Amino acid sequence: MSEILDIQMLVRKLEKASIQNQLPSSFTSENTVYLEEKEIKALVSHASVLSLGTSDDVNESYEIITRLLEQTNGNSKLVKAAAEVILSRIGNFPGRELLRRRYAIESGIPAPLRLEIIARESENTIIDEAENEIQLTDFQLQLFKSLENEQNLSISAPTSAGKSFVLNLSLSNQIKEKECSSIVYVVPTRALISEVSMRVREAIKRIGQDKAIIRTTPFPVDRKKIPTNVVYIFTQERLLNFLSATDVEPEIDTLIIDEAHEIQNGKRGIILQTAIDVALKKFSNAKLLFASPLIKNPEYFLSLFKRTTNGKFFTEVISPVSQNILLINQVARKTTKMHTSLLNSKGTTEIGEFNLPFQLRGSKNQQIANLALSLSDDDSVIAFSNTPSSAEERAIQASQLAQSIDMNEDIEMFISFIKQEIHPNYALINCLRKGIAFHYGNMPSLLRTGVEDLFRNGDIKLVFCTSTLLQGVNLPAKHIIIENPKSGDNGMTRADFLNLAGRAGRLLNEFHGNVWCIRPEEWDSQCYTGDRLQTITSSINNILADGGTELQKAINPDTFEDSWNDKRQDEADVAIGKLYSDYIDTKDFSFMEQYRTDVNSSELDQTIELVKSLEVTLPEEIINRNQSLRPDQLDRLYANLLDQDNIEDFYPIYPYLSGAKARVEKILEVIEVSFEWKLHEKFKSWLSFLAYEWVRGVPIGKILHERVSFLEDTKGSDNINPTKEVRSCLKVLETDIRFKMVKYFSAYLEILKYIALEKELESAETIEPYHIYLEFGSCQKSVLNLMSIGLSRFTAIHLDKCFNFSENEEPEGYLAELKHINIHKLKMPKLCINEVMTLVS
Repeated sequence: MSEILDIQMLVRKLEKASIQNQLPSSFTSENTVYLEEKEIKALVSHASVLSLGTSDDVNESYEIITRLLEQTNGNSKLVKAAAEVILSRIGNFPGRELLRRRYAIESGIPAPLRLEIIARESENTIIDEAENEIQLTDFQLQLFKSLENEQNLSISAPTSAGKSFVLNLSLSNQIKEKECSSIVYVVPTRALISEVSMRVREAIKRIGQDKAIIRTTPFPVDRKKIPTNVVYIFTQERLLNFLSATDVEPEIDTLIIDEAHEIQNGKRGIILQTAIDVALKKFSNAKLLFASPLIKNPEYFLSLFKRTTNGKFFTEVISPVSQNILLINQVARKTTKMHTSLLNSKGTTEIGEFNLPFQLRGSKNQQIANLALSLSDDDSVIAFSNTPSSAEERAIQASQLAQSIDMNEDIEMFISFIKQEIHPNYALINCLRKGIAFHYGNMPSLLRTGVEDLFRNGDIKLVFCTSTLLQGVNLPAKHIIIENPKSGDNGMTRADFLNLAGRAGRLLNEFHGNVWCIRPEEWDSQCYTGDRLQTITSSINNILADGGTELQKAINPDTFEDSWNDKRQDEADVAIGKLYSDYIDTKDFSFMEQYRTDVNSSELDQTIELVKSLEVTLPEEIINRNQSLRPDQLDRLYANLLDQDNIEDFYPIYPYLSGAKARVEKILEVIEVSFEWKLHEKFKSWLSFLAYEWVRGVPIGKILHERVSFLEDTKGSDNINPTKEVRSCLKVLETDIRFKMVKYFSAYLEILKYIALEKELESAETIEPYHIYLEFGSCQKSVLNLMSIGLSRFTAIHLDKCFNFSENEEPEGYLAELKHINIHKLKMPKLCINEVMTLVS
């Protein structure tokens, strides 16, 4: 027993020494820990034994041997040889590659162990699409084989487990072997579309770019014109639009749901479930994959969508990169000291007190900025912020404390782009001059991509970022700083914390990442501690847990005294739309029994009666194609349009024609009444103007500059913060125009066309697809085609001015044209030129 206790004491001593070793040199301590040779030998022996055990043992073995590697700085032959054996034994070949790259591995490993290494390499080696040998981790190998053999698959793994790499390998193989497959890859946000499409495009290039085309817009490829493989990359909303297409019949052979755990999050979780339901009803033989980070019940997805008969699921808890969860607290009466402890699966290890080069007092923004700057002297740092405004404020605070950096050509080019294409006084410009940036979901895609590229390349080392990290944006860093994190208005969930923390530590660059939890006892949620694996349930299941009182409030708000916010209203409305469509599908409410419990039975009965009582006269197919909207509100829209003397007066007008803006305002009036969308008159006027400019393809820089100038003229330039107004305008574009207006206009246009056909009006076929214009920010088919092959709106608009593209040509024809021109001679920003070069090179 005493020997075990001694080993555990040694492990804690190693942890303390390891964390001390990873802190900046400016963080000093009076109690530096060192390991003796006999202690190192004992730890090596212990790690070797653990590497043959359970997954928890394997994780601990990895922690010990990699901490020893860093502690001895590669100067111990014993530690390096043991690391070579242990990392091979546990199948962590990315870690072993880092070991070999960072330290010289001497010969001298005994023959039996050398044979074990060779055997493990052989077991985990596959041949990729380009005939190269690749060694996968055990998880990656299991995933790769499962993707080949299983019809329905649900997997859960840590953020840095290498899932995307294997998915790309599998996609390449599937495309290489087939000639006309249709693969749909669903991601939770638009921010992820460009990243995933670029990743998939790179994978396809390795087998020949002619093997498949990639689309990010919800227009099905006409297989009669283009008989080839297609990979569509969509959000759940775009998937629904794709499935509703009537001009060309959509096809799905494989459906991939990435970040599938998002099914538990609010209205978009319900929309995701709806989109999957519709897709699987239409394409029942499609291969199906759900991928989620660290959930306890991956089988839930197979059960939810009735795919358990021919389905497989598994959870991986071992990651090739691990995270140090550091709990950071102030020290009483010592303003420049911090107390640090390390949280792990077995408890807490006291690391000690450290002297800081700044005060851990004053405004929280300043404290976070100082800490982030200190850590970024040597390593990459992401500081998590709960809101876009907080990310901006902290980045600005840090830039005021930091020294200017020597800017390279890439940073200067990006700054020039921001001045021209966003606003000359946008705060990101000054931040970049100090090697700092901010990043949030509502930023235009090319702006986000620019920040991500500079960060990945090491040109900037500090980014203040919002929840885009939680939704899959691949932006890992050595250090993640977190202070009272939130999910919406509430404390962050354990699952979201683990997903965020998993971004700490870059695969093939570090053995460990550090997660700095600042004053964790003050957090609204103690999400930094608890089970690593979380049980999830769908958002629709969560909203019906109490029987559906939120839905009852939405349908009959006058019967409830308490008020509620727009977010809860939106979620309830989407839930009602889904339940009513399920009712149409089954012709009764028997499906609601899955939500019944002893506690909620009475309330559930009331909810069923209320949903059943909704009066709807619209055809079922229109209700089903617009499941994210309330059926009674759709019917109200139908009635309002039927009441009009001349329905053609309510057609949208092509944006470049006279009267187009006034017509948008007229349509907004109808939508506002029908869907109870409460809009202030001044805001409505601006919204219609902004939407009009957007669909006409006015560059975002011009829109933003005019908005700021207007406010400066009306309120005085001293009272206007350009960065704040840019953020506000971008939010309206993303949430009110590209989400709400798109959803409402899509239903409006479908009902408008239905009425016109009922009246036998030939003009029904001329109704403009305004919802498409609103989402993508252009009404020109040439620009839309350029965006559908993966280019940003920025670049598509600039390119369209340089060429006279044929609007009758398929998007891939544009791609072929771009390959035969000298892109560098085009008169457009270098960042846009680089985007085109990346696409066609």
